[in-house]
Amino acid sequence: MAINRADLINQLAASMGAGEYAPTKYENSRFNAETGTLYCNGNKVSKSVAEQAINHFTQMKNRCKANDLQTKQMAAIYQCAIDAIKTMQDPAVKSLLQAQYSDKAAV
Repeated sequence: MAINRADLINQLAASMGAGEYAPTKYENSRFNAETGTLYCNGNKVSKSVAEQAINHFTQMKNRCKANDLQTKQMAAIYQCAIDAIKTMQDPAVKSLLQAQYSDKAAV
């Protein structure tokens, strides 16, 4: 997803406290604990999609040769993606996301 210049400027301004004066088309991330779905920057990541992504990146990582520097780097990138998705699925992280969303909704 490409970010145009105006959106980038508005996001920076909003992060510095401009708030409603710097509208962006991006939503805050949130987690729906009932469905196991993460909503992040307008994208919906369901539990099944996350599992498919883990399987895909694991297969890609397993194809990398340990003796080649370039494929070692790709294996590290795939492992990073795997770890990020697994972290997102961690129950402690899920409860933190749910609590953060609940706190924002209460304000």
